[in-house]
Amino acid sequence: MNLINGAVVVGLLMSIGTVPATAIAPTELPPRSIKHQNSQYWSWAGPRNWVSADGAYGIQITSGNGLLNLDYGFSSIVCASGNTLEESVANYFGQQRAQLRRSLRDNWRQVRLRASNIRQLSASDYGPSYFRQSYRVSGRAQGRNWAGEIQQDYSLASGPTYCFSRNEARTAPAAGFRTSIRQLRSVQGSLAYFGPGVPSGGGVTDPDA
Repeated sequence: MNLINGAVVVGLLMSIGTVPATAIAPTELPPRSIKHQNSQYWSWAGPRNWVSADGAYGIQITSGNGLLNLDYGFSSIVCASGNTLEESVANYFGQQRAQLRRSLRDNWRQVRLRASNIRQLSASDYGPSYFRQSYRVSGRAQGRNWAGEIQQDYSLASGPTYCFSRNEARTAPAAGFRTSIRQLRSVQGSLAYFGPGVPSGGGVTDPDA
């Protein structure tokens, strides 16, 4: 994970995936948003002074003041061990949860992490054997209280050797978090992806939904 002005965001290496087309009303985006595109892989809408860094399978977007952060990406991974699908799912999310907790504690103080139940998502929308766990996180760094929402997806559809993972993180100061997180979600919803390998699925999800 990377620490950007006190905000913890998930740093990701990418190899397959997609961002679905999502219609976002202009009023949901931050004021004076424009289209950004600084590579052949991604475009997105946000204020002129927001910046991004991206690769073929991931993108990180930061507000002009460096306080609002969005990180989105996906990758092909070696499937988590397990004699059954259920064991692989439990092991994968257990490993991810432990790694996330360590990363948060390395960067924040007074860390709190609240995890949702692991859910299997609709096969018609996401394909077979597609699972998700979401988190609310909070902590303190650089004299500020921070909050965020993180989502981790795991698909065994192409297993048993290689699986698919998708991760997203949105972090912002706790003060004004509701407004900031709506802006980050809408910016994520504006993403368009032009890279190789485009399976279906994804989307912006409220961890409490």
